[in-house]
Amino acid sequence: AAAAAAAAAEPMTAAEAEQLAADEGLALVRSSQSQTGFKGVSKRGGRFAAVFGSHQSEEYLGMAATAEEAALLYARHVGAEASAAAAAAAEAAAAAAAAAEPMTAAEAEQLAADEGLALVRSSQSQTGFKGVSKRGGRFAAVFGSHQSEEYLGMAATAEEAALLYARHVGAEASAAAAAAA
Repeated sequence: AAAAAAAAAEPMTAAEAEQLAADEGLALVRSSQSQTGFKGVSKRGGRFAAVFGSHQSEEYLGMAATAEEAALLYARHVGAEASAAAAAAAEAAAAAAAAAEPMTAAEAEQLAADEGLALVRSSQSQTGFKGVSKRGGRFAAVFGSHQSEEYLGMAATAEEAALLYARHVGAEASAAAAAAA
């Protein structure tokens, strides 16, 4: 009985979650918009939460040790047909994004000016912009503190991520923050 309890307490590996999903006719729904890489999955502390719905009406599905295990909770909640459709849509979106030309730094600067926005520079950030951090070979735009961070998206350049941040805070706030920087 103690060995069974210890086995049950072992976290599910990514491969095990993927295999269980396949065995159950489900698809883990990947997302380039999520820091975890999966739709409906967010990191909370050292674990992963599975949720369904928007921030206004989230339904909590459970906690898991790995992002894949939390994605399995999400896939089980939406069902085989919906998870397969969402996974196919996510794959198509990822392929389209990969095929799209990344915005250059100059294009991001020009778009910000055209939209009446200011890219908020920061000497405190390694990227040179407030709300922008380097993740792998790309740049993430986030708003807020580490305790209540809102993920805004990924970009090919720091300037493009800074544009995402400026769009989120708006013209007035981005101009004020840029002036204060």
